[in-house]
Amino acid sequence: MTVKITIVCENSVGRAIPAIGEHGFACWIENDGKQYLVDSGQGLGIINNVQVLGLSFDKLNALVLSHGHYDHADGLGPVLRRTKEIDVFAHPDIFSPRYSKSGQSLRFVGISHRRELLETLGANFKFTPEFEQVAPNLYVTGQVPRSNNFEVGDKNLVQRTATGEYVSDPFNDDMAVALDTPRGLLVVLGCAHAGIINTLDHICQKFNRNQIYAVVGGTHLGPVSAAQFDATVTALKKFDIQKFGVSHCTGQTRAAMLRNEYGKKFFFGSVGAVLEID
Repeated sequence: MTVKITIVCENSVGRAIPAIGEHGFACWIENDGKQYLVDSGQGLGIINNVQVLGLSFDKLNALVLSHGHYDHADGLGPVLRRTKEIDVFAHPDIFSPRYSKSGQSLRFVGISHRRELLETLGANFKFTPEFEQVAPNLYVTGQVPRSNNFEVGDKNLVQRTATGEYVSDPFNDDMAVALDTPRGLLVVLGCAHAGIINTLDHICQKFNRNQIYAVVGGTHLGPVSAAQFDATVTALKKFDIQKFGVSHCTGQTRAAMLRNEYGKKFFFGSVGAVLEID
């Protein structure tokens, strides 16, 4: 059994290929003869990058959306125009309206396309509010419990209540993907808005294990406080991670700090980065 992870959308391009970098994330999984797409970026680079990286939408078996932000889900429309009808696994709250707040300024950052449009393009939504196996050796976390007191979320990401107030987005829809590989558990994060430690703890509890072989994707450590970052780095040690490829919302500064911490176990999860496990 071979598992291959390829980053197809990310803020940067990691090698000399004619790919497009964009603020967003998407990851291609090849597992047990099947192929899956986790997230789809903004839609600016997904089609070009998949072709440049030698992948094919014709071989795609299913998609997973990690959460309902435009920079992870707006590429779904262009993808569906090439795949026709296909299963899309996601939490039922992905279409909640959400905003980024800066002072008095508000910017809509939810999914730009209505569910009805995506369904007419071929999306067969399979909602997964709980931990669930969706394919051989491939699982989605469903809603991630908040089990620690230091991962506090991003106060600038908000939702509007029925009374018109803006409150911190609870990100009940934030999910990760876990693969059970010959080397151990491999986790693909979208943004880890629920907290990377909360997410990894949840996965370990479900598998009754205490180690994670590899973690790939967005960690949302870019905007967190120094205290939260330090607590996260300390908590990560218990998982004994052997391959750590960070992307997107990790930010360049925090990614460099993690590179110093993990050494040869670390890689930058830019467009074109590949992790193969057998």
